Amino acid sequence: MFWRKKVEERIECQSWFSYSVMLPNIEEDEQEVMIIGNYIIKNTGTETLNKPIICIRITPPKDVRLGGKIGSITHTALMVDGSNSAAWEYIHNDWREKSLETGEHWLKPKVNAPLLSNESIAFAYELQFPLTQKEKYVNVEGFIYFDEINQGLASLNKMTINF
Repeated sequence: MFWRKKVEERIECQSWFSYSVMLPNIEEDEQEVMIIGNYIIKNTGTETLNKPIICIRITPPKDVRLGGKIGSITHTALMVDGSNSAAWEYIHNDWREKSLETGEHWLKPKVNAPLLSNESIAFAYELQFPLTQKEKYVNVEGFIYFDEINQGLASLNKMTINF
């Protein structure tokens, strides 16, 4: 007779940025850098995770624009990226002021489905910033929160662009 070993319950996840950097053509009038990518969240534990919230922190907070399938609670998506990715929304109505002040963009999926073990969700984003900005760098960090992981977890990587 075979004994079934009890699987240890684990509540854990990982998140990371996958991205491409597009540098402007020297002959172009507008000298803007564009970063297109996904912030991927994977449930690496054995238990279902509920109500994801992500924080994308951008420094310096001014002059960097975050786009994607994003809206606020009272407003529709700002941009459609043409992919199959789900739409996200800001968790605060005063998101514009908060993001300009702190550089933090707090988002949740518009459709809140549980994240089962071994499943992933992604936030498809686009970042743009001018090469003429005062600070000659941009840092982007990601953090993920769930009902079950309320202290939050930092992403496995972050973006640092120096110019």
